[in-house]
Amino acid sequence: MIASVLEETPRAQPMVGRLWRQLRRVERLLLDHRAAAVARFGAVALETIDLPSLSAPQEMQPEQIRAGGALLWACELEQAGLPGFVDAMADLVLQGKFLLPISTAADKLMLYRRARTERFAPGERIAIYERVFGNEFKASWANLLKGLDVIARVGTTENLSAPTARVVAAAREVGMYLSQRTGGIVAFAANSIAQQVREALMVLRSPDLVQALGGGSVWQMIRLHAPMVLGRALQPEVHLDRAAAALRITGWLADAAAAIEAGMAHLPPPDAVEAAELWLASGDGA
Repeated sequence: MIASVLEETPRAQPMVGRLWRQLRRVERLLLDHRAAAVARFGAVALETIDLPSLSAPQEMQPEQIRAGGALLWACELEQAGLPGFVDAMADLVLQGKFLLPISTAADKLMLYRRARTERFAPGERIAIYERVFGNEFKASWANLLKGLDVIARVGTTENLSAPTARVVAAAREVGMYLSQRTGGIVAFAANSIAQQVREALMVLRSPDLVQALGGGSVWQMIRLHAPMVLGRALQPEVHLDRAAAALRITGWLADAAAAIEAGMAHLPPPDAVEAAELWLASGDGA
């Protein structure tokens, strides 16, 4: 259902269309992680929530890096308003603090809320993000972004050997962190949250709910109503850009893991450099 809703309106909803493509990519990455877990631990991995890391100590593991990237994508999406906006709106409707016309909109919100015991609660999601992407990660990530930014700014006639070597060292630090510190429930959490994002989008694209919220795109509705629903203003576009950049940069780290781990000073691809610039354009280096 969600595919038909989102893919029918790519021009009217360019950001939602981009999110839908990212969501499908995240789901594929997490399926690859599950396949790698089965290859390493056997079929028991399909029934285990708290898996150990797929990599040996001091080894970069591509599927683990991609799973960490999927969770970082979800972390930025959380700050853009999904799925937290729908969680909070459903609670307010139930409490009678957010009135909707009697229609299928309220029904869909209540159906969404009834399934809350099967999902991570907002506070649980935040706790997972803070545990995985705390100060240690932020410092390493900021160093990588700054290194890529230097490469983006140097002239084509300048010697790139030194900045490239620094980027490779920073990339190894981030890749090793994601390989070693994103075990446990990270992949399970990323998969669960991605499913919740999918369900929240389905609710927000309900015609009755769109009408009740005054119309507009998903992000326009979130921006307009966030102060009342969440108690704070949101700027979704900033975090949507960062979510996209997170997938692109961690995708490069995973693809180049063997070369990065070996310390081979290859110039990072333009896509990774552009993604770093996209992240830094948000005004926050980490």
